[in-house]
Amino acid sequence: MKSLLKIAFLTLLSYTTCDIFAQCKGFTKRNCLPELVPYMSNGQMNAAHFVPGENAQLDLNLNKGLSYRLLICADEYLSGLNYKLTDKSSGQVYHKDTLSDVFSISDLKVKQSGLINLEIKVPDQENPTGIVRSGCVTILVGFKE
Repeated sequence: MKSLLKIAFLTLLSYTTCDIFAQCKGFTKRNCLPELVPYMSNGQMNAAHFVPGENAQLDLNLNKGLSYRLLICADEYLSGLNYKLTDKSSGQVYHKDTLSDVFSISDLKVKQSGLINLEIKVPDQENPTGIVRSGCVTILVGFKE
Protein backbone atom coordinates (compact mmCIF):
# COMPACT_ATOMS: atom_id res chain seq x y z
CA MET A 1 0.00 0.00 0.00
CA LYS A 2 2.83 2.41 0.87
CA SER A 3 4.57 1.72 -2.43
CA LEU A 4 1.33 2.40 -4.29
CA LEU A 5 1.04 5.78 -2.55
CA LYS A 6 4.66 6.60 -3.41
CA ILE A 7 4.06 5.76 -7.07
CA ALA A 8 0.89 7.86 -7.15
CA PHE A 9 2.71 10.80 -5.53
CA LEU A 10 5.65 10.60 -7.96
CA THR A 11 3.27 10.39 -10.93
CA LEU A 12 1.38 13.47 -9.74
CA LEU A 13 4.66 15.33 -9.19
CA SER A 14 5.89 14.52 -12.71
CA TYR A 15 2.64 15.81 -14.26
CA THR A 16 2.91 19.04 -12.27
CA THR A 17 6.49 19.56 -13.44
CA CYS A 18 5.55 18.91 -17.08
CA ASP A 19 2.66 21.37 -16.77
CA ILE A 20 4.95 24.12 -15.43
CA PHE A 21 7.43 23.65 -18.30
CA ALA A 22 4.57 23.68 -20.82
CA GLN A 23 3.34 26.97 -19.35
CA CYS A 24 6.81 28.53 -19.71
CA LYS A 25 7.08 27.29 -23.29
CA GLY A 26 3.71 28.84 -24.17
CA PHE A 27 4.69 32.09 -22.43
CA THR A 28 7.92 32.19 -24.46
CA LYS A 29 6.16 31.63 -27.78
CA ARG A 30 3.58 34.35 -27.07
CA ASN A 31 5.76 37.01 -25.47
CA CYS A 32 9.41 36.49 -26.33
CA LEU A 33 10.11 34.91 -29.72
CA PRO A 34 8.67 37.77 -31.83
CA GLU A 35 11.10 40.21 -30.15
CA LEU A 36 14.13 38.22 -31.34
CA VAL A 37 13.59 39.28 -34.99
CA PRO A 38 15.74 40.11 -37.08
CA TYR A 39 18.26 37.95 -35.18
CA MET A 40 18.34 34.17 -35.68
CA SER A 41 17.81 32.07 -32.56
CA ASN A 42 20.77 30.01 -31.39
CA GLY A 43 18.28 27.18 -30.85
CA GLN A 44 18.34 27.20 -27.07
CA MET A 45 15.52 28.26 -24.82
CA ASN A 46 16.45 28.72 -21.18
CA ALA A 47 13.26 29.02 -19.17
CA ALA A 48 12.49 28.49 -15.51
CA HIS A 49 9.72 29.08 -13.04
CA PHE A 50 10.72 31.67 -10.41
CA VAL A 51 9.25 33.02 -7.19
CA PRO A 52 10.30 36.31 -5.58
CA GLY A 53 13.66 36.01 -3.84
CA GLU A 54 15.15 33.44 -6.23
CA ASN A 55 18.20 33.94 -8.42
CA ALA A 56 20.03 32.06 -11.16
CA GLN A 57 23.18 32.23 -13.26
CA LEU A 58 23.79 31.17 -16.83
CA ASP A 59 27.03 31.10 -18.82
CA LEU A 60 26.81 32.16 -22.46
CA ASN A 61 29.52 31.50 -25.04
CA LEU A 62 29.78 34.42 -27.47
CA ASN A 63 31.93 34.32 -30.61
CA LYS A 64 34.06 37.09 -32.11
CA GLY A 65 32.65 38.93 -35.11
CA LEU A 66 28.98 38.20 -34.45
CA SER A 67 26.25 40.49 -33.20
CA TYR A 68 23.99 39.06 -30.50
CA ARG A 69 20.60 39.91 -29.09
CA LEU A 70 20.04 38.86 -25.50
CA LEU A 71 16.35 38.76 -24.69
CA ILE A 72 15.10 38.37 -21.13
CA CYS A 73 11.35 37.88 -20.69
CA ALA A 74 9.54 37.61 -17.38
CA ASP A 75 5.97 37.29 -16.18
CA GLU A 76 4.51 40.55 -14.93
CA TYR A 77 4.37 39.05 -11.42
CA LEU A 78 8.17 39.20 -11.30
CA SER A 79 8.44 42.96 -11.68
CA GLY A 80 11.76 44.51 -10.81
CA LEU A 81 13.84 41.53 -11.96
CA ASN A 82 17.54 42.52 -11.95
CA TYR A 83 20.12 41.15 -14.34
CA LYS A 84 23.82 41.61 -14.88
CA LEU A 85 26.21 40.55 -17.68
CA THR A 86 29.82 40.03 -16.64
CA ASP A 87 32.93 38.72 -18.34
CA LYS A 88 33.57 35.25 -16.92
CA SER A 89 37.37 35.60 -16.88
CA SER A 90 37.91 39.23 -15.81
CA GLY A 91 34.72 39.91 -13.85
CA GLN A 92 34.15 43.15 -15.79
CA VAL A 93 30.48 44.19 -15.77
CA TYR A 94 29.22 44.80 -19.33
CA HIS A 95 25.59 45.54 -18.63
CA LYS A 96 23.42 45.85 -15.54
CA ASP A 97 19.72 46.69 -15.57
CA THR A 98 16.30 46.19 -13.99
CA LEU A 99 13.45 44.78 -16.03
CA SER A 100 10.76 47.46 -16.17
CA ASP A 101 8.51 45.74 -18.72
CA VAL A 102 7.74 42.15 -19.65
CA PHE A 103 11.00 41.91 -21.62
CA SER A 104 14.42 43.50 -21.99
CA ILE A 105 16.56 43.53 -25.11
CA SER A 106 20.33 43.94 -25.12
CA ASP A 107 22.11 44.05 -28.48
CA LEU A 108 25.79 43.15 -28.24
CA LYS A 109 28.66 43.34 -30.74
CA VAL A 110 31.37 40.86 -29.73
CA LYS A 111 34.99 41.89 -30.36
CA GLN A 112 36.57 38.88 -28.65
CA SER A 113 35.24 35.35 -28.12
CA GLY A 114 34.60 34.32 -24.55
CA LEU A 115 32.24 33.30 -21.79
CA ILE A 116 29.76 35.79 -20.42
CA ASN A 117 27.94 35.19 -17.15
CA LEU A 118 24.31 36.26 -16.89
CA GLU A 119 23.04 36.64 -13.35
CA ILE A 120 19.31 37.07 -12.71
CA LYS A 121 17.78 38.06 -9.38
CA VAL A 122 14.08 38.31 -8.62
CA PRO A 123 13.72 40.67 -5.66
CA ASP A 124 11.72 39.74 -2.59
CA GLN A 125 8.24 41.21 -2.57
CA GLU A 126 6.09 42.18 0.36
CA ASN A 127 3.27 39.69 0.58
CA PRO A 128 0.48 40.60 3.02
CA THR A 129 -1.86 37.83 1.79
CA GLY A 130 0.63 34.99 2.15
CA ILE A 131 -0.04 33.80 -1.42
CA VAL A 132 3.23 33.45 -3.30
CA ARG A 133 2.94 34.39 -6.98
CA SER A 134 5.35 32.76 -9.38
CA GLY A 135 6.12 33.18 -13.05
CA CYS A 136 8.30 32.22 -15.97
CA VAL A 137 11.62 33.81 -16.83
CA THR A 138 12.98 33.05 -20.30
CA ILE A 139 16.39 33.85 -21.76
CA LEU A 140 16.81 33.74 -25.53
CA VAL A 141 19.94 34.47 -27.52
CA GLY A 142 19.88 35.41 -31.19
CA PHE A 143 22.79 36.16 -33.51
CA LYS A 144 23.60 37.62 -36.90
CA GLU A 145 26.80 38.17 -38.85
